[in-house]
Amino acid sequence: MKQSQLVLSQTPPFIVPLRFFVTAPLFGVGAAMLMLFLDKSHFGSRWSMGMLAYTHLLVLGYVAMVMQAALLQVTSVLTGGQPHRVGVFAVISYSTLAVGTMLLATGFLTGISHFIHIAMLLLAISFILFIGAVISGLLRSSAQRNAGFGIGLALISLMITVGLGIWLALGHSAQDVALARHLTDLHLAFGLVGWGAVLVITVAFAVVPMFQLTPAYPLILIQNLPPVVVVGLTIWSSGYFLNNPTFSLIGGLVTVIGLIVFAVITLWLQVKRKRKPVSEVTLWFWRCAMLSLLAAVLVWTSALIFPAFNQNPVYPLLLGVLMIHGFLISAINGMLYKILPFLTWLHLSIKVTEYKLSRRLIPNIKKLLPESRVHIQFGAHLLMLLLILAALWQVSWFLVPAGIVFAISNLLLWLNLLDVLKIYKKTWDKIIEAAEEKTAVTLPTELST
Repeated sequence: MKQSQLVLSQTPPFIVPLRFFVTAPLFGVGAAMLMLFLDKSHFGSRWSMGMLAYTHLLVLGYVAMVMQAALLQVTSVLTGGQPHRVGVFAVISYSTLAVGTMLLATGFLTGISHFIHIAMLLLAISFILFIGAVISGLLRSSAQRNAGFGIGLALISLMITVGLGIWLALGHSAQDVALARHLTDLHLAFGLVGWGAVLVITVAFAVVPMFQLTPAYPLILIQNLPPVVVVGLTIWSSGYFLNNPTFSLIGGLVTVIGLIVFAVITLWLQVKRKRKPVSEVTLWFWRCAMLSLLAAVLVWTSALIFPAFNQNPVYPLLLGVLMIHGFLISAINGMLYKILPFLTWLHLSIKVTEYKLSRRLIPNIKKLLPESRVHIQFGAHLLMLLLILAALWQVSWFLVPAGIVFAISNLLLWLNLLDVLKIYKKTWDKIIEAAEEKTAVTLPTELST
């Protein structure tokens, strides 16, 4: 996709995605603190309260935080349909998501059911408002129907994920609600694949060619891949409910084949990109994400071929690390380093055009965030991923180092984003000053005439 195909006139105010983007790394720091200060036994089982708190700080406070912002932005400029009253919806959705995530993690760690109940209410409000806002934008959209369809499928998966999550959370906190642990795999599958992966796929169709200067994805892939993944997931879940191994196998294979195709085509397009000699670190975030996705598929397939591995407690943890840390967070890091500088440049350009000033006042996008800083953070991110994978087998050796590096990686990301905003503020002040000077100069001329 080319920049000219975006409906830039529909871009929401800068503050709408900004507050989400800047907050997300801080939840990553919070998750890292759990790795440092919780008893190591919490990280040996997917069912421990510490692991539940850790996982939801990441999938809600980190992943969902960025994805809400990205979707509010993408729905506006990619489909041409800005959500109704997007600013108001964004403030409420952001606040309830942030507070709800913190209360949910606190409830898991302390066992205080009231925290979980309040968290469920706040998170339900956040996602209902968010989904409603995006749907209102899609209904008003005028372009990019394929993107709108992919976004719609991701939203359906999100609704299923939220519904299952509320039921599971009530099972942990309400005495009269049975804990339906058999629904956990469905909750994870629709959350990580149906919502997370399908949304990354849909957004990648636009941002990878535009920001990484690759050829466009094949049209047949753009039109069919998101529904294929969701259909496969639906068949798999029906087999799960009906206890039908054949349905589960067919649905699982359809889903993972779709994910493999996406990862392989993305890596192939990156090889074919323009300006091959130019090495961009954001490219390596995406490569890390695609390789992690392929590794997750390999792990799932291994458990299918070797049933004993499926019973190993390391298996679900390994799958979770590869999907959350390796795939989703890597892709999110890569997107943030492209989207935030672009939005900064875009909003400064809008202001310069409004005041009829020279575009020389605006710094080049590449100067908004030097590559050297991003290289350092990528190194920390990659080291963190390796340490967390090692901690699955030797938790006593690697968990604390993994937590330290994870905290450093997220702090570096946060500081890098803030540096972009400092340049934005400095340039904004220059634009206002230039506009005032222009007015002061032209006013006497106008009066004299």
